[in-house]
Amino acid sequence: MKFGDIAAVALTGWLLMAPSVDCARDGLQRQTPLSQWERVDSFTSQESCENYRAIVIEAEKSDGGNAYVERYSYSICVQADDPRLKAQ
Repeated sequence: MKFGDIAAVALTGWLLMAPSVDCARDGLQRQTPLSQWERVDSFTSQESCENYRAIVIEAEKSDGGNAYVERYSYSICVQADDPRLKAQ
């Protein structure tokens, strides 16, 4: 993470994390540790994170059902200091 990313996380407090999609292998990688998931966006509250997550899921569903619908259905909002985000 770059310094700017760290500063943004420190100020916002909540992250929307989603497992990566690997179409070349097994599709959605749900078993990947949270530390290897992709950071979608950062938020100032859990409520704003969950609201954004719901909007993205609905938008992807209306797009005809693709791998991203499943990806975002498994996405989660976590606090920026969640210990599961640290690489093991």
